[in-house]
Amino acid sequence: MNLGNTSEEYDVAIVGAGPAGLFLADKLRDLNIIVLEEHKEVGKPLHCAGLLSLRGLRRISFTPRRSVQNKVRGAIFFSPSGLKLQVERPREEAVVVDRSIFDKELAEKVSDYIKLETKVLGASRKNGFWLLKTKKGVIRSKILVDAEGFRYSLSSSLGFRKPPENMLFPAIQADVEGVSGINQDLVEVYVGRRWAPGFFAWIIPLSDDEARVGLAAEKLPLVYLRNFMNKHPIASKKFRKARIRRFFGGRVVASGIYGRITGKNLLLIGDVAGQTKPTTGGGVIYSALAAQIASSIIKKELSQKSKELNLKEYERTWRRLFGKELFLMKIARIFMTQISDKNYDRIFKEMKKMGFESIAEKEGDIDFQYRVLKKIIAAPPLYTPQIPELFIAFVKALLT
Repeated sequence: MNLGNTSEEYDVAIVGAGPAGLFLADKLRDLNIIVLEEHKEVGKPLHCAGLLSLRGLRRISFTPRRSVQNKVRGAIFFSPSGLKLQVERPREEAVVVDRSIFDKELAEKVSDYIKLETKVLGASRKNGFWLLKTKKGVIRSKILVDAEGFRYSLSSSLGFRKPPENMLFPAIQADVEGVSGINQDLVEVYVGRRWAPGFFAWIIPLSDDEARVGLAAEKLPLVYLRNFMNKHPIASKKFRKARIRRFFGGRVVASGIYGRITGKNLLLIGDVAGQTKPTTGGGVIYSALAAQIASSIIKKELSQKSKELNLKEYERTWRRLFGKELFLMKIARIFMTQISDKNYDRIFKEMKKMGFESIAEKEGDIDFQYRVLKKIIAAPPLYTPQIPELFIAFVKALLT
């Protein structure tokens, strides 16, 4: 967009042209808006694994087309020693997308509002407006939306808390061809401190001989990824003749809700607001749901013609609708970061006995995991001295 042909004053300025910013921009197209993106191209650099639930996409009324690489029906979970839990449904449950192309699809309807290579260097308030400093000048806006993702540079400068480092996991993944022994219909998930301490590793099929393999870990993700691909007793056999096409990385935000997400004529959305699943780090669907909430409140407040807008209803609504969901996922994430490989194997055995596979197949939802997580955490077989008693007492208190 050429700002020379438009006003430098906007109703809403959105910083970041990732999914969160783009979903919101689409909802606000009837206002005077601008989307500021620091990179040369929407969708670059690439970060996300690109696994999106079909149910979630229906919830947000978006159908990706050019970006879809594969569709899957379920997942296989492997314990550190190779015990297996398989959740599989007769119909397709999720799509695998190329996130770079997916973001471009999102951007198509709002391309006229996007200004590329425009990094916000600072933001301040004056006379009821936000003044956003860039190398190309100053942009004035009534409302500022921070959709910068997991970098937190703008949000930190504005006084918002950054998530604790132990809830931010560096991640690396690679698109690989020449893979053998994968099921094109099933994602594979591998847990255990030996392979991915603090988080997990994944193999997402792209075709019958192509896959996206990656992991997030507490540190050194590339070292752990090479170790996983070369030495894991099950996974390494799939990569003996594989060729890596490209590497890409990022950070997984597993903190969930960790602080306020609104200020004076200001709100956060997406990863920077902790609107991701602490269990997996996925946030595209939650970002779109947050955009639905934020857009209606922004429009209502702007219609009041006041300099001081009250956006706190966005935060209250978000917490009321999704706070319990994300909080229980956070408890599950804390549990998973603490557990030993030996206890992981024991829990896999107990989950097999309690019928986890059929429960997940019957009631599971990739995006809304509360019902299944509550059943698993509350299952009597998991309450043994091998799991920290203090932690179990804490979880029990949360569920009452």
